Amino acid sequence: MNTARIYQERIAHFKTVLTEEKKKAALLSWARLFCFLVIVTGVVMYFRNEMNAVYLLIAAAGIVSFLYFLLRHQKAQSAIQLAEALQQLNEKELHQALTWESTFDDGKEFIDDKHDFSSDLDVFGPSSLFQHINRTGTYSGRQKLAECLRNPILEVNKIKAVQEALQALAPELDFRQEFTAQASLAREEASDTRQIKAWLEMPFKFLQNKFVKVVMWASPALVIFTFILYLSSGMVFPFLGMIAINVLILRQYFKDVMEQYLLISHKERIMDKFSILLRLIRQGKFHSSKLLTAQQQQAAEADKALHKLARISNAFDQRLNLLVGVVLNTCFLYDLHCIMRLEKWKAENKDYILKWFDVISRIEVWNSLATYAYNHSDYTYPEIRETGRILQARELGHPLIPASQCVKNDGGVGQQDSFLIITGSNMSGKSTFLRSVGANLLMAMCGAPVCAAQFVCTPMQIMTSMRIKDSIASHTSYFQAELLRLQHIINKLKTGAEVFILLDEILKGTNSEDKLSGSRRLIEHFLQYSCLGMIATHDLELGHLEEEYPNQIRNYCFESTIQDNNLFFDYRIRKGVATNKNATFLMKQMGII
Repeated sequence: MNTARIYQERIAHFKTVLTEEKKKAALLSWARLFCFLVIVTGVVMYFRNEMNAVYLLIAAAGIVSFLYFLLRHQKAQSAIQLAEALQQLNEKELHQALTWESTFDDGKEFIDDKHDFSSDLDVFGPSSLFQHINRTGTYSGRQKLAECLRNPILEVNKIKAVQEALQALAPELDFRQEFTAQASLAREEASDTRQIKAWLEMPFKFLQNKFVKVVMWASPALVIFTFILYLSSGMVFPFLGMIAINVLILRQYFKDVMEQYLLISHKERIMDKFSILLRLIRQGKFHSSKLLTAQQQQAAEADKALHKLARISNAFDQRLNLLVGVVLNTCFLYDLHCIMRLEKWKAENKDYILKWFDVISRIEVWNSLATYAYNHSDYTYPEIRETGRILQARELGHPLIPASQCVKNDGGVGQQDSFLIITGSNMSGKSTFLRSVGANLLMAMCGAPVCAAQFVCTPMQIMTSMRIKDSIASHTSYFQAELLRLQHIINKLKTGAEVFILLDEILKGTNSEDKLSGSRRLIEHFLQYSCLGMIATHDLELGHLEEEYPNQIRNYCFESTIQDNNLFFDYRIRKGVATNKNATFLMKQMGII
């Protein structure tokens, strides 16, 4: 499948849509201006022609038409925003398809050198798995995707359910892209969900208040009555008295109103977009996936409820408008009506709203992984086994290396061995192979397809020691940091957890003899636990462990060759121990020695 061509076609399509919507919005703007002129003309002619009712009707028709064109213009603006978001999304997709370089958010704030594997496997940061996969638009979805990659699924049935969901989502390009675009337009921030949660946890201060329930209707009725009295008899003091009473009532409840307003204000955009996302989920055709169908049931009618909350929130925000704040509030207790509607909505939906938000963030994660699957249609969904410990792959490559440059290898562990000792010269491909194995195992446990022709595995906790860093701030040397990481792995193994271990050139911080002895004893110690692993090393002597543990350890290697004074790598894994070296040759070639 030529995804680049598809994205090019979609870019052209959304450019056309954008042009048409902008023309429509311009026409509607002119229509609004015309209606405004009709209103002004009608009002002026009404007073100039002895209050002829015909002109009043013309002004009223202008008002109705103005409101109609205003709503149409708002819809056109929403369509423009959506078309722009979809065009930008497809431009990013095209750039990634053509260059293998992603311009999506890279999740660099999730980088954690102390995490079990994310730093070693390039899960977060520039040119990372997260950046390659990420199609989330909301803050919550982004957090959920990061959590998915940090803590992949370990239950076989759940992994298979996600695989089924991704296979249902991947072909739904229109749904996936509109979902991503609408989510990005919500512009959710970290504080939004936190404030909504705080509002939900607040006690009900108005809903059960009988005085408020009576006064919010009785007082406006009395204001209208006293105003009519003023118009008919000229008695202004009853009307002013009612206004004063309303001001006192508003002052009495000002603090409680503001407490809720500060938490729920300016949430219209988020609620409105979330309602659209839930409607998209509800209308999706995902009958082949039980997992997606369950999310649809969870989201049933949620879009209408959130749309209603968006309207209430927008109405509440209008209290800052001078007309609303002065006239409607003092005459009709506008604040109390809004706060009562809010608390009534909360009473009906309090137990569901956070679940609806969770549905959106889950779909965002699966949407991202489904886009990854769509963009890599040549990738394979792995076979997930429930029993035993195994990882076997055919034509395995690294998902972050462009297909044209990726050298693929067969390999695995678990059928006839527990550990692979991989030797080889510098730059021969050892570390890349380890990262290829780890990255694909991670993707497999997320339910996504992997960069391999065939991939069989059992879910295991991934633990690595490949890019250990010292820390001046914590007074930790490189060697101490490495020992702490190895201690962490051993402690995890002691819990009985199924672990997949990836180590690259361990114990570099000590002398060669001590390093060899320590490495041997560490590998032998690993053999006591429920784990599989691969260890890349320059210590060729570790290859003798295969002779001592023929049913548990196998030797593999990557070789380099020197031909016509040039160094060549084929990046192919082979059985056995490496025989070639290249450090001295490279130093001479670069003029170092």
